[in-house]
Amino acid sequence: MAKANSSAKRKAGSKVMPDIITLARAIVSVLLLVLAYSVSSSQFVLVLLVIAAIIVCGFDIVLSAVDKIIRKKDYLNAQLLITVCVIACLCIECYTETVIMLAVYQVCSAALNYAVKRTRLGFLNAVSEDDADGYSKLRSILNSPAAAENPIMSTFLPYFDLFSKAAFIVGILFAVFVPMLTNMTYVMSIRRASMLIAASVPTVALASLPLCSLAGLSRCAEYGVFMKHSEVLEETRNLAVVIYDKTDVFTDGTPKLVSLNSPVLDNESFLKLAAYTAYRSQQRFAAPIVSAYSGDIVQSYISDFNDIPGCGMEISLNGRAVLLGTQELFEARNIEIPDTERRDGYVLYLSISGTYAGSMLFKENINPYAESTVFNLRKVGNIKSVLLTEEGREVSEKLAKSLNIDELHCECDFSEKASIIQKYKDQLDQGKTLMYISAESLEYHTAADIDAKVGASFENADIVMSNIGLFCLPVALTAAQRVRRLSIENLIFTASIKLALIVLALTGSATLWFVVLIDFAASMAGVLNIIRLPTDPREEQINEE
Repeated sequence: MAKANSSAKRKAGSKVMPDIITLARAIVSVLLLVLAYSVSSSQFVLVLLVIAAIIVCGFDIVLSAVDKIIRKKDYLNAQLLITVCVIACLCIECYTETVIMLAVYQVCSAALNYAVKRTRLGFLNAVSEDDADGYSKLRSILNSPAAAENPIMSTFLPYFDLFSKAAFIVGILFAVFVPMLTNMTYVMSIRRASMLIAASVPTVALASLPLCSLAGLSRCAEYGVFMKHSEVLEETRNLAVVIYDKTDVFTDGTPKLVSLNSPVLDNESFLKLAAYTAYRSQQRFAAPIVSAYSGDIVQSYISDFNDIPGCGMEISLNGRAVLLGTQELFEARNIEIPDTERRDGYVLYLSISGTYAGSMLFKENINPYAESTVFNLRKVGNIKSVLLTEEGREVSEKLAKSLNIDELHCECDFSEKASIIQKYKDQLDQGKTLMYISAESLEYHTAADIDAKVGASFENADIVMSNIGLFCLPVALTAAQRVRRLSIENLIFTASIKLALIVLALTGSATLWFVVLIDFAASMAGVLNIIRLPTDPREEQINEE
């Protein structure tokens, strides 16, 4: 784990080097500008030194603009807009402002890149260094391109691009026609148009939004809830119904045989009959019965095996009918259980040839976080809880009541579970999402919007979490909601700053470098705003409980 962290830090260090070089180039360009005005020389030498300063500082901007035009067919990319501003200001002999603007742009870009890289690296520290598996999962998630696809950014980026193109056209028209209609000189109109174009560049304003999504994913992973990408985080925000599969989610999966009770058989004979009856069954309580029996099982003695999911099983043993099942099954078969033999809890009853012969008491370890998970999800999001079990109604109802489950479906096999999930999905209001939590190793994605798995990783899982991570699912919900609010806050703030800069640009109340500086400062403020993500008071309430 230490090697992984040191490797990550070395990679982070190597990625910082280009930013350091960019800063050095910005310093050199400023020195060339100072030299140009300090040395008594001809106008030609002055222009040469200014051009050299511009080339040293901004050649990579031009190369990037050309690359995007050729490869991505992006004919009005951010780098091209900056290049146009530089050329326009150079043509009107605003040498000092042009060089300083380029230097400020590069310095601010390097600072923003560094802040973004350090923030992303900090997200990896959300998982303890001792948890190698968790660290690996989180690193894989954060390195995925889909992790940074912020829904707010995806929604509003086309509008920002359209605004940028409109501002470019308006800037050209302003530079050309305003001097024809007013007393404004072309120097003033071109300078203001350049500021307008620089203020409209959308890339900087949206830089913090992908980090909001990464911060949310990191925050969830800190609590043991690993989401595949940002789309899952967004869907979690709209969660309305959670369907829980009981096995290995609310229980440890394998019931334990606690005691035997038979008024007609000794324990060894009783256990032998039960083991023969359960031998071919795939139900959860079959394994502990068979493993408790130490003798050999002669399969040729067993015939007419019938597995009754969630209720029990029956066989013909040397011609005699043996039934092992729940109280509901016995009542359905009209097999009477003496009142003195009825027991509370997870109980299976045995009959021989239609006559009651005894009972077996099992115990299940209930996830200690189950009740609080259901309660907190209802508290923070008014989320309905649905429980699916393979057991009979009596046992299932007791569990559902202890956990305050809203709706229960018992005696469910795989196909019935899939049908129930589809039914709830069809009943959902538009814009709301359904989550299915299970430990099943399915080769397909269910009808639920979010398939969450407890335990090991599964290819088709949208969320992977431990049994402890299940308790923290409400925190993941509040984190998802918080990410949305922070994204909107950052978008509104940066858009407001841009509008203010446009007003300043058109009125001539700013300089080109000032527009660039404030634009980057607003974006940096958006990055810093992300540190507010963990401060949601509802998370603190959940943690206290």
